[in-house]
Amino acid sequence: MQIGYVLCSPDLNRILCLDNKKQGVELVEVKSTKEINRSICLSDLTEVKNVYERLREAGLVQGLDIVNVAKLYKKFY
Repeated sequence: MQIGYVLCSPDLNRILCLDNKKQGVELVEVKSTKEINRSICLSDLTEVKNVYERLREAGLVQGLDIVNVAKLYKKFY
């Protein structure tokens, strides 16, 4: 179980994770806590904002929200 903040779609159905090769990022559909455990989760809100800004500038992501990971876990418990 993770603690902190993650990047996810506004409807909370997709979450930002590292890809299988751990060289890029991908949006993964949240079907269980397994996907949440794979997510990029940082404990500091400022860190998450910085990471999101860099990914957005690189054109890798857009239109994501920063959400406390507990809100996603709550969907399954």
